[in-house]
Amino acid sequence: MPRADEAVIPPPCRTFDIQTLLFLLAAAIFLYAFLFVPPFIPIDYNIDGLTLVTDGKRMYEGQMMYRDFFQFMTPGTVLVYFFLFKLFGHRIWIPHLALLFLGLGLAWLGVVIARKLVRPGLALLPSAIFLAGVYKNRLDPTHHWYSLLTALAAIAALVERRTPARIAAAGFFCGLTAWFTQTRGLAAVMGFCVFLWWESRQRREGRREWLKQEAWLVGGFLATLIALNAYFVWKAGLARFLWCTVIFGIKYYPKTPDNTFGVVTSTVPPFTSLRVFLFNFIPWLFLYGVIPFTHLLFFVRYRRESGKKPTDFWVRPMLLAIVGSFMFVSVAPSPSLNRMFSNALPGVILLIWFIDSPSKVPRALAAGLVAGVLLLVPHAVLSAQSKVRQIVTTRPGILLATDPWEGEVLVWMREHTRPAEYLYAPSSSGAQGVYFYMDLRNPTPLPFIQNNGYTPPQQVAEVIHALEQNPVRYILWSTLDLDSIPDWEDPSDDHLGPLQDYLHAHYKVAKVFRNSDAIWEKKN
Repeated sequence: MPRADEAVIPPPCRTFDIQTLLFLLAAAIFLYAFLFVPPFIPIDYNIDGLTLVTDGKRMYEGQMMYRDFFQFMTPGTVLVYFFLFKLFGHRIWIPHLALLFLGLGLAWLGVVIARKLVRPGLALLPSAIFLAGVYKNRLDPTHHWYSLLTALAAIAALVERRTPARIAAAGFFCGLTAWFTQTRGLAAVMGFCVFLWWESRQRREGRREWLKQEAWLVGGFLATLIALNAYFVWKAGLARFLWCTVIFGIKYYPKTPDNTFGVVTSTVPPFTSLRVFLFNFIPWLFLYGVIPFTHLLFFVRYRRESGKKPTDFWVRPMLLAIVGSFMFVSVAPSPSLNRMFSNALPGVILLIWFIDSPSKVPRALAAGLVAGVLLLVPHAVLSAQSKVRQIVTTRPGILLATDPWEGEVLVWMREHTRPAEYLYAPSSSGAQGVYFYMDLRNPTPLPFIQNNGYTPPQQVAEVIHALEQNPVRYILWSTLDLDSIPDWEDPSDDHLGPLQDYLHAHYKVAKVFRNSDAIWEKKN
């Protein structure tokens, strides 16, 4: 019987079987415990993805993305929420239900891919580690998870065979990935191109055959990307579409410290106590150290051992390593926790491939990981369900707020505003949730603004013009965002002066909340 680390191809297995179905059922229960309190009350985590949910609501109300309001992402995620609003109406559980099914889809694809690389007994472990140690820590209905789902679908399409149909399907899924996150989609298709080149060289295929494969891949990618974005290019204009989705990301997006490489140091957990520090530092080290190092270690191993094993031994893990590495490169300029979380699953699968061996040390590592997951899951579920939260009755339904300050803002909004009323909440923090939870409307093209160069002068002018055209009774703006420029910023990048002057001339402070968010009420 061959050793596990010498097996060329794992035995074929069905995509769905009773083991996989039971695992997905357990995963659904696990995710439910973090997203809802029985029977169906959503738990709010005050996260960034609500901006995209709110944009979907704006389209549901008749506005057109890029033309009527600004968004620097490609339209995929916003359209998902638009269609969910069209299907169900304005329901408070929509982003939570989306996160539940996203998690299940990611877990299932993780199993599908892992079964092509490791023994059946370890095939569930990567997805279990991902759900328990990664996904539950970032339950954010953002574009990162959607683009990871489609990138994994592209890997699953090619991991077994590289026929023209499968290569074209991978190109299609890469196009979908770019439809959700443009940089990840581009990185993924580049990774697949490199993999097809590598495999062609290893199998000594002719240049013509390799070019045909690349044409199927790139053709599927471009056809999908053009078809999915054509409507918005038509409605907003090509120049506007490219300014929002390309030029802004290059010129203004890096102005925020969280969108630079320096975010790595700011994400290091602070030391309060040894227990709390280790509890937070271990996941941080796993994301920023273990997973990227696993990709690097694979290439080192391949360089040392490529002549000792047949090509078929390396093909599947090489596909995962190359595409996963390109995905990491796409977030390297700004490796925030959100982006690192959403790149982790390919690396986790590759890590389990490394320890899929009958040797004592790898078997001990695998057993330790299994034991860790089994111990973490019940503890995490009990902690999630036992946390103290504030019950807030919002307009689309009951919500459990994890942040008492956010609950205070929502209650005030419920008592002082009417449904569909205009409100401007330009802070980049959790203020974005008031649009969705209180059924309020943003009168301006911008979801939020910043005083660090992220918001250029022309966008500030657009906000002022919109406020003059659509009088707003209340503005929710953090006093910290309004009056101070962070020490690390260049004062010349602060373009909010005209808007601050407009605010002081036409509004007065009516309420300051404990988190420094302030209600500015229109004078007279």
